[in-house]
Amino acid sequence: MKLHILGICGTFMGGVAALARELGHAVEGSDANIYPPMSEQLAALGITLRQGYRPEHLGVGGGDAPDLVIVGNALSRGNPAIEYMLDARLPYVSGPQWTGEQVLARRRVFAVAGTHGKTTTTAMLAHLLDASGRKPGFLVGGVPENFGVSARLGNSAGSADFVIEADEYDTAFFDKRSKFVHYRAQVCVLNNLEYDHADIFPDIASIERQFHHLVRTVPGSGRLVVNAEDTHLANVLAMGAWTPVTSFGMERGDWQARLRTADGSRFAVVRNGVEIGEVRWDLLGRHNVMNALAAIAAAEAGGVEPAHAIAALAGFRSAKRRLEVVGEHRGVR
Repeated sequence: MKLHILGICGTFMGGVAALARELGHAVEGSDANIYPPMSEQLAALGITLRQGYRPEHLGVGGGDAPDLVIVGNALSRGNPAIEYMLDARLPYVSGPQWTGEQVLARRRVFAVAGTHGKTTTTAMLAHLLDASGRKPGFLVGGVPENFGVSARLGNSAGSADFVIEADEYDTAFFDKRSKFVHYRAQVCVLNNLEYDHADIFPDIASIERQFHHLVRTVPGSGRLVVNAEDTHLANVLAMGAWTPVTSFGMERGDWQARLRTADGSRFAVVRNGVEIGEVRWDLLGRHNVMNALAAIAAAEAGGVEPAHAIAALAGFRSAKRRLEVVGEHRGVR
């Protein structure tokens, strides 16, 4: 099948392109701005990139029309490519819906949601599953340094694991639901919830409602991994939850951390009051300690021994541009 992806150089849509190419589709795409690192990653996969949103890219004027257009959420009515797509009645779908139907439907899905920390925690969880020999697929809104790519199918046999960054932003100009409702996670991390995306959400209550829509999609046989310190997430669960909940936090929750160093580069992991291991890694900050607790708890929900996950964090390298070591000069990192 020939696919054309509108908005292909965004981190999410670029990942969709990589997955579609790995599935054997003929993939091309267009974007307003084509630049590294995503342009280089896509070119290496043999994906044709076209500058700008022009109807010619979709077949007008004698070109070959795609079998399906995958539409990114950066595009809206009035865009020339969108207007041509609608007038020509080309088949189209959003990136999240295509991913949910074509990639995730037969996988065990680990979804990582939260106002912030999604990219780091998604990359971390994929690393923990990979270090345990699971070879998970993943789609991350960045480039995890442990893998060097933003997306891969991984082991697709049976119900193999797939880790996805679950964004609360809306899906497309024709689907104003949050992206994450399309993913149907079995293990779902709710990392935090704060007011964000003021362009589409009028208040914090409207974001809580979208997170509850996500909670409604997680089966009773799955697991919710929830930040115990976040009052807004407590509000979400108070609306109703039908899935077992595992909680985490620095001083409350089923999974807790005891800082060995103030900067978070060393900390003990405590489960139900029992210290089970210590993490020593290159990351810094309380927020990353919380991300680690979420990833360990989610990995355990997927069958990874906590001791293995704790040990694997020593080898975790975050997504690019997040505490990425650029170099050292005269002893200064």
